[in-house]
Amino acid sequence: MKIIESKPLRRSLTDEVRDHIRDGIAEGRYLPGEWLKEGAIGKELKVSRTPIREAIRILEAEGLIVMEPWKGITVATLSRRQVSDFYAYREMIEGLAAEMAARVITEEEIEGLDAILLQLEEGRDQTGSELANVNEQFHKMIFDISANRFLNQSLEVINTAKILIWKPVYPTHKRWEEAQQEHRKLFDALRARDPTAAKAAAQQHVRSAGLTRVAAMVSEELEADKTQ
Repeated sequence: MKIIESKPLRRSLTDEVRDHIRDGIAEGRYLPGEWLKEGAIGKELKVSRTPIREAIRILEAEGLIVMEPWKGITVATLSRRQVSDFYAYREMIEGLAAEMAARVITEEEIEGLDAILLQLEEGRDQTGSELANVNEQFHKMIFDISANRFLNQSLEVINTAKILIWKPVYPTHKRWEEAQQEHRKLFDALRARDPTAAKAAAQQHVRSAGLTRVAAMVSEELEADKTQ
């Protein structure tokens, strides 16, 4: 019997353009409010305008870019109020995910979460993006453990919005140590299979992250005012 080997599916040009722009926003190569020029993107990626326009429509639906008639395309900008609203939403969703995960978590999953935390705590030589990816693995695993498909769909919304909000936090930052302590507190509650404590720890972690980000936005605005 002849075995037919399946070939890996090739990503479409639209997917490649979308990921390029998406990653560029996440990594700070395209800043909030910055104009995106189709011609420049096409020249850089060596693609026609068709996949670029298709990718832009997808990114607009995700809320990452804004298209204005006769004006062009810009990277979306979130106000302080919108960022605060985002963290309020995230606090509620992540608290629920942690509460549900604490009820069903297995020993194997506890070991997996612990391994991810060790990567964060010992990863002082990693870049901000690398640390952010490990951090995202920790939070995603909690959602996966909850086994709630609707919470996982909400996580996709959260991760997309984070692209516009996230700023790298390095081990030298004060917030870094606080975040690792909050992670451990959440982990300990999950390991103890305490839904109430897990929910409270997750919510406190998100609340602290939100306050830090909003404070940074205020500082950035004040600095901008000084230069004008």
